Amino acid sequence: MRLFDLSINKLPDLLSLVSAQDIVLLRQEAVYLMQHSELNHLPCPVYCLITDAAVRGLVISEPFTALNDSQWLELVLQAEQQL
Repeated sequence: MRLFDLSINKLPDLLSLVSAQDIVLLRQEAVYLMQHSELNHLPCPVYCLITDAAVRGLVISEPFTALNDSQWLELVLQAEQQL
């Protein structure tokens, strides 16, 4: 599993790279990507850091999954690659 860790808007690049075995993590300014419908069509799960969404006044809802800091760390440790 590759972990695509996005902290800025790199959506066009991401769309062509991810596969069903990957995971996308939205954090910092990238949490605003939850407002783009293109992410609803990714073949892999998309996670978002709770603290980053809260600071920006965003609510995390389906199809996105909320992660706290310890869950984020666990995800990073499980990834074969972090991009």
